[in-house]
Amino acid sequence: MRPIALLFFLTLVGLAAWLVWDKLAARRKTLPAEEAEKAPVQITDTLQEAASGVRSPEKPARPSKQPSTPPASAKGLALEALYASVSGCQVVRHRYYALCYDEAAEQARWTVHVLEGRRLAQSRVRRTQDFRPDAAVATASAQLQDYARSGYDRGHLVPAGDFKWDSVGMSETFYLSNMSPQLHEFNAGIWEEVESTVRAWARQKGRLVVYTGPVLDRPSGYIGPNRVAVPRAFYKVVYALEGEAPAAAVGFLVPHKPSRRPPLEFLVPVDSVEKVTGVDFWPALPDPLEARLESRVDKTFWSAPVSRRRR
Repeated sequence: MRPIALLFFLTLVGLAAWLVWDKLAARRKTLPAEEAEKAPVQITDTLQEAASGVRSPEKPARPSKQPSTPPASAKGLALEALYASVSGCQVVRHRYYALCYDEAAEQARWTVHVLEGRRLAQSRVRRTQDFRPDAAVATASAQLQDYARSGYDRGHLVPAGDFKWDSVGMSETFYLSNMSPQLHEFNAGIWEEVESTVRAWARQKGRLVVYTGPVLDRPSGYIGPNRVAVPRAFYKVVYALEGEAPAAAVGFLVPHKPSRRPPLEFLVPVDSVEKVTGVDFWPALPDPLEARLESRVDKTFWSAPVSRRRR
């Protein structure tokens, strides 16, 4: 190659290299303030953290497939604040109710849920009948074969009829952790009437906290391979709410046998249920209020008409 041609070639290469460098340098320059204000802003995780005031972890956890657990009601009464107190059982939280599972008896010592009268007016959901074990019980709940050909119903503690307004709530009442062995004549008779009475109170008074469970001392017997205890009686404890505070409280203590007596004849003070079961209901209440509410039955307050709707 001639020297003149070589010099021309090197000049072209140098010019091209300079143009490339100049473009890269221009990209690295900071935009003037007036142009920066016009530049589009990309929404990143960091910017979202700054806007919300919450910083994400360096490695975000996988989103849960389960829906977040809501409060017990729209007014903000947290279900956890209502947990009863008794030793020897595992607390299990479902969407709208909680229970404390007694492994030795293969059933709950207590259950609790908030019953709102306005929700009962929205009843549109059919009974699911999807009885199944409760995987949330660490020691494993009772099984379907425990009740098969036992002569006893799978009797609800938290009633399915209280959740006809929500398909998730309805379905979750059919966990076997929410069941106790009940004679059919009892389950379809006096116990159903007690449940209907409590729903009638909810419609009348607006909002109730309801505890339900079996009396497990001196069981009548056992059923199934896992020896599910047959309770000798069942209870309900009901608090009527004014805002977030209870205005009145009462208990039902019902022997586990058929009865033609009306439900209100089984009313007892909450203290009586606590004495029989060993369960301390709503222990977060101030002692003076607890003593006043739980030591007597105000029959004038608890005289709502009975609604005989099926569970």
